[in-house]
Amino acid sequence: MPLNVEFVRSQYLVFQNSETAQWAFFENACGSYAPRQVIDRLSYFFQFTKVQPYDPFPSSIASGEAMDDGYRCVAELLNADEDELTLGPSTTLNFYVLAQAIRPTLKAGYEIIVTNQDHEANIGCCELPLSWSKKIALDDL
Repeated sequence: MPLNVEFVRSQYLVFQNSETAQWAFFENACGSYAPRQVIDRLSYFFQFTKVQPYDPFPSSIASGEAMDDGYRCVAELLNADEDELTLGPSTTLNFYVLAQAIRPTLKAGYEIIVTNQDHEANIGCCELPLSWSKKIALDDL
């Protein structure tokens, strides 16, 4: 089945606005425009279920169920099991946690290659542990 580009575009409110419909948005780490379905879900969340999930009252139960639904949807999209996923609040924090997880495995001579073309959110978490390793190596002299 061919991709129905007009249907896809119709899901994004930004393309319904005459001032923004003429532009192509290739955004950076701050995010990009969301489709109508995401806006609707976020609107519902901010109005009714912005509470700690899984507590024993209706909005908290609904909040937990929405989180569980999110894991199920992403797992299905990626053809993965839910327990193979880690969803976090941002790319920056997710990369930071990953960098901290691999930090103990780094040994002298290992390299993590980053470029000045990468966004700080993607490389800062790698540069910080490397700077710690360099400091430790200097302290050992």
